Amino acid sequence: MHSIGDFHVFIDNNDIGAMVTSMSLYESIHGNLKGSIYVEDNINFFENFFRGPAMTAVKISYSYMEVPLEIILYANGVTDQIITKKGKSYNVDLISVNTINEAVTRICNAYSGTSNDILSALWLETHGETNILHLNSDTASKGKYIIPNISAAKAMKNITNVSFDKHYTGMFLYQRLIDQGDTRFKSIWDMVNDPFMPNGDVFEIHNEEITIDTATGVAGTVGSAGSFILTNYNKDFVKKLAGGMWGQKITEIALDETTDKVLPVQELTDIEIMKFSISKELYGTEVSLFTPESSVHEEIIRNMKYRLFNTNLDVADAVAIPGLGCGQAIEVLQGGSNISRTKSDGPYLVASINHIYIMLDGEMKYAQNIGLVREGTT
Repeated sequence: MHSIGDFHVFIDNNDIGAMVTSMSLYESIHGNLKGSIYVEDNINFFENFFRGPAMTAVKISYSYMEVPLEIILYANGVTDQIITKKGKSYNVDLISVNTINEAVTRICNAYSGTSNDILSALWLETHGETNILHLNSDTASKGKYIIPNISAAKAMKNITNVSFDKHYTGMFLYQRLIDQGDTRFKSIWDMVNDPFMPNGDVFEIHNEEITIDTATGVAGTVGSAGSFILTNYNKDFVKKLAGGMWGQKITEIALDETTDKVLPVQELTDIEIMKFSISKELYGTEVSLFTPESSVHEEIIRNMKYRLFNTNLDVADAVAIPGLGCGQAIEVLQGGSNISRTKSDGPYLVASINHIYIMLDGEMKYAQNIGLVREGTT
């Protein structure tokens, strides 16, 4: 673990960085940033939280290996408070402003166009122009979405679940710490083809092997980890296979038509699944993102997302990698010798990062727990 510098935590223009003894910030391709800070409060600063109806803003800033970072999150409650004669200690749970806006905003509107067009219009209505949305992939899914007075969070989830790019791979909507509040809408195809290359080569997470590089400078230790845990490798493979996750033949029978529509085998297996569609007339003349025709695509996209998480590798206490974010491809070399080398080495997608900060000997140390995924069945 290496140290961060210029560490500050501002609440109501008060810097309580010296009172924070640990902190975690979590990012994932499944959604928004969140985190928590652990505060040793000997001045009763606790009284400043949640004064009035407005949410309490928490601005965190620091520098790591000469890379500055600043993020604004919001207090979502105080938990596990312990009171002694010397003061208080407690956790402050943190959430993104996106989470707030999407939870409290209700949408009753209709949108048309590609998934990017619909999400952009919904984003503007929910977040305004202050929060930035990056459309990192060209979406091929299109149609009309009538939102019947539901939360923006649920509406955005519905759009994400049925959207796909021109390569017919599914989409994810998420935040990364390195983007400092921005949000990305990105496909699986573009994620796996976005390698993390700080020096022109795909970066490699490796074991804590002692080499000349690691012995002579801190740069060689970046990305090293003490342990790798293969939490899931082809788990419930038969169930996945039976569910058509690696291809299926789908027979679709429309209740208001006399013809059957048989879709060919998509990939590997020939497992037939019967689907009954309701009347097309319920949707009018304009195609919707949620018409019966889209249900087959939706199932294929959903299965593709499941397949992406077929192999799960957790990297514990890695020396923090500056600039790394979820939704990027990275290489893994767990061992190096004939014994420790494994077929679970190789390319992975960064699905999540838990950024861990701990105060040791008066300095805030920084490490990362990294969640890696890939389809890999062999």
